[in-house]
Amino acid sequence: MSDLDSQRIETVIKEFLEERFEIPTDRIAANTSVRDLGLDSMMMLEVMLELEDRLGVKLMDLSMPANPTLNDVVALVMRNHAQLKS
Repeated sequence: MSDLDSQRIETVIKEFLEERFEIPTDRIAANTSVRDLGLDSMMMLEVMLELEDRLGVKLMDLSMPANPTLNDVVALVMRNHAQLKS
């Protein structure tokens, strides 16, 4: 598993949201909530599964605020990655 940084994770998320849900990357800022992007819980599950595939990280801890932002999703991936490395 390669080292991950927040910029790489954010880029992967933005690329996937544009590819799968046709959300323009210029609409996605770090503090944009998933609700504001029009994503429901099933869509977020799809995002999480795709992040596991594209980044090669297993997301065991999915704790996030009720209406997470892109920053929250990035932090979740970083937290899970750090736990797997230790």
